[in-house]
Amino acid sequence: MKITEKIRNARKTILSLLFLVLFACLIFFAGMMYAGKNSEPEITSTSLTQQLQEVSDLAVLEYNYTKVGKFENSLELNGWDIPLTKKSFLLTYSGTLQAGIDMSKIDIIVEDKTITVLLPDVEIISNVIDEDSIEVYDETKNIFNPISINDYKTFASNQKTMVEEEAIENGLLSEAATRAQKAIRSFLEMIPNIRDDTCTLEIQFNEAS
Repeated sequence: MKITEKIRNARKTILSLLFLVLFACLIFFAGMMYAGKNSEPEITSTSLTQQLQEVSDLAVLEYNYTKVGKFENSLELNGWDIPLTKKSFLLTYSGTLQAGIDMSKIDIIVEDKTITVLLPDVEIISNVIDEDSIEVYDETKNIFNPISINDYKTFASNQKTMVEEEAIENGLLSEAATRAQKAIRSFLEMIPNIRDDTCTLEIQFNEAS
């Protein structure tokens, strides 16, 4: 009889332990589910803007170029070139131009389930000539008007402006605008609430920018 009671008590103890373990597991998983639901950050214009502004300048299109340019200059007197003072050089160079948007100027509006992203105008954010690519040809040696470092700097600045104008005429900014919209959309769609189609995402350029 004592043995039977011991077995019964042992069973009760085991069942009690199993119940406690099961109850603890239920509490654990319930807590995990609750935490999971509440761990998703709330979508606000401030939070989204902060995330995007961390990117700083967003370069979406790169344009590599190789050019040949000629520099000429003469000393002047009353608007007339002075004879025998002409200096010139022919120069080849390569560079890289990048177009994108300034993310600090981005604006986001969140209304109900609609997120509207207003982007600033696309612009040239960098234009760098590779100094190692520069080669000079037909450089004159004029003792009355020698070539100076400032001549090369002025030439490089003018060439950069020329390249930018040429790239814009060929549709660089239009292509960059399309890529910027796609890049921003891809970034935002990584956020769970947006990715799961619980929000409508609209990306456009700010007409006031």
